[in-house]
Amino acid sequence: MHKRPDGDSYYRRRTSRPQPGRPVPKNLGARGPRDYTPAEPEDDFRPPNPKSPVAGAKPGVVIGAVLMILGILALILYPFLGGFLPATFQSGWTVAALLGMAIFGLVVLFMQMPSKRSGSDDGARL
Repeated sequence: MHKRPDGDSYYRRRTSRPQPGRPVPKNLGARGPRDYTPAEPEDDFRPPNPKSPVAGAKPGVVIGAVLMILGILALILYPFLGGFLPATFQSGWTVAALLGMAIFGLVVLFMQMPSKRSGSDDGARL
C-alpha cells in the first residue's frame, strides 16, 4: 500500500482540525451560505372571518333552495324508507307531492334571478 509523504495512510479520513505544520485556512469553523436563515417578517395579517352565505341571502332564495334540496333528498330516500313509513305516506300522492315540492323550489329560485343586467359589464371576472 502506498503511503503519503506526510506519513498518513492513503485511506485515512481527513479531519476538520488543522494538521500540525500546515497552514490554517481562514474560514475554518465559519458558517457557510447554507447555514443562513433569513429573519421571519412580522406579519400582522389576519384573514377576514367569512360570513355565512345564508346570512346575507334574500328569504326567497333560502326558501327556494331549501324546498328544492329537501324535495330531491326526499325523492331519493323515499323508496328506501317505504317499509318504515306509516300507511298514509305509502300512497301514490306522496311521490307527486315531493316532485311538486322540488319543482316549486326551482321555480322560486328562478323567480329570484335578476331580469336585467346592471351596467355595461360583460360579466368577465378574475
